[in-house]
Amino acid sequence: MSLRTTLTNAGSWTQIGTGPATVQVISPEANGVEVMVACEASAPATNNDGMVLSITYPVQLFSPSQPIWAQVIQSGLSATLAVQPQVFG
Repeated sequence: MSLRTTLTNAGSWTQIGTGPATVQVISPEANGVEVMVACEASAPATNNDGMVLSITYPVQLFSPSQPIWAQVIQSGLSATLAVQPQVFG
């Protein structure tokens, strides 16, 4: 079962799940909303770490068994993400 999270605070990292998992931007307002995601033991130290998900590239698989962090890049916008746990083996 996937977990859904809505992010609203630009520049603030939020833990959205734990890998291995697939993260997808699913919000209807996704046009132009970019979300930065990272898979690290703790919240990234800067706002420049991670991979950017957008309408062009809305999905990313994270295979490490570490927390997954996300933040909206643009101030004043929000995004809804789905985190689908993955089972390998």
